[in-house]
Amino acid sequence: MKLFKFFVLFSILLISTLIHAQNNYDGIWTGTLSASGMEIQIDFKINEAEQKALISIPMQKVEDIESGEFSIDGDKISIVYPTFRVRYDGVYDEVSKEFVGEWTQGMSLPLNLKRTDKKTSVNRPQTPVEPYPYDVEDISVENTAASNITLAGTLTTPKGDGPFPLAIMISGSGRQNRNSEILGHQSFLVIADYLTRAGVAVLRYDDRGVGLSSGSHTKSTTADFATDAKAMYNYAKTLTKIDKNKIGIIGHSEGGMIAPLLASENDDLGYIISLAGPAVPIADLMTNQNVQVMEQMGMSKEGLEITNTSLPKIYSIVNQDKEPKELFDTLIQSVHGFYDALPEEDQKLLAPNKASYYMQLSQTFFTPWFRYFLAYDPTDSWQKTKCPVLAINGSEDIQVDAKMNTNAIISNLAIAGNMNAKVKILPGLNHLFQPCDKCNLAEYASIEKTFDEGALEMMKEFILGLR
Repeated sequence: MKLFKFFVLFSILLISTLIHAQNNYDGIWTGTLSASGMEIQIDFKINEAEQKALISIPMQKVEDIESGEFSIDGDKISIVYPTFRVRYDGVYDEVSKEFVGEWTQGMSLPLNLKRTDKKTSVNRPQTPVEPYPYDVEDISVENTAASNITLAGTLTTPKGDGPFPLAIMISGSGRQNRNSEILGHQSFLVIADYLTRAGVAVLRYDDRGVGLSSGSHTKSTTADFATDAKAMYNYAKTLTKIDKNKIGIIGHSEGGMIAPLLASENDDLGYIISLAGPAVPIADLMTNQNVQVMEQMGMSKEGLEITNTSLPKIYSIVNQDKEPKELFDTLIQSVHGFYDALPEEDQKLLAPNKASYYMQLSQTFFTPWFRYFLAYDPTDSWQKTKCPVLAINGSEDIQVDAKMNTNAIISNLAIAGNMNAKVKILPGLNHLFQPCDKCNLAEYASIEKTFDEGALEMMKEFILGLR
């Protein structure tokens, strides 16, 4: 009897050991998070003994951030990262050999994790590598038009005495560092390297409140960012190796809207290059953008028609010159009405329910930046731009529609009497000037090329051809 008991006990221990070995989750697990039309690869390095998981998001340069809370209970796992306000909960599936779970950060999104031998790497072959064949200098510039705003940046200058033409780079919307870094792509670094090697000095800087620049980004508007660009322009005019008649602006997206604004207010500006810059009223641009993005995500024809009709009404509410609290009831009613009018499958593309959809929108709608941006019409500044202009847009851009905006630029520059302008739609390129296949937002990350060589050459020839 004792021998039988011992054998049973031994068998139980053996089975327990085998199960534990089978469910040892130590190692690297990876999954793809689909959010806002983009796909982001996320890695977790799990260490059960130390009760932690290190998270890495290569596309966002997040590397080995330790979890704040970690637990494994049988086949269930829970990980919390307080820094990002992120929580991951998953259950291990023996059949698919993966964790099936949810990523929660404000809202919940599905995220399944599979075991892998190595962490995800991001290939960006155009990113330049030191040593550089030109001079590189870290600079700091005070914006005297704003209190306590100091902008940090990088000046790259060709070797030699000059004088050299100079380009000041202005980033698009959102928090951007001096390299305009997004999803592992550093487009401004690529552009600056290309142009400086060709004989053009380049000045690029961190947005206010980003990187080493002071100030608050969240409390600022496009008008504030324009004063930052003006401060950089004034600084550029003090540089000894620079041709003062050939100092210009290269602006991408929102930066391409700031460029003509500066040109309209500064007659001595040498030139502007607009990369996917808006030239129509922003409320119209945003409606078109949402319709195109939703079409790419699979929204029905009926849903697209409803979107195209409903968004202008919603934007008109936000654009009223009233305090946000005075607009809440009307806006909620309008947003909920839009959501309810959509077919059920189209609703799911926006949010799980109308309450969460309103919460998503309201977090942006009542920021100082969005209210100013949405009410802005760049028409007037384009009609006052007299300096040489190069405006290029990608034909597959679903954020700033190429045809709509280049037509507006051509019309407005004609009113300005500007005969020194080149406006071009480049085939096959998206909003980031990448050659694309699907040409949706999700593809930004998976495309290895950062910036099209043809667009780079066009900018170079334009600047070096200035008289």
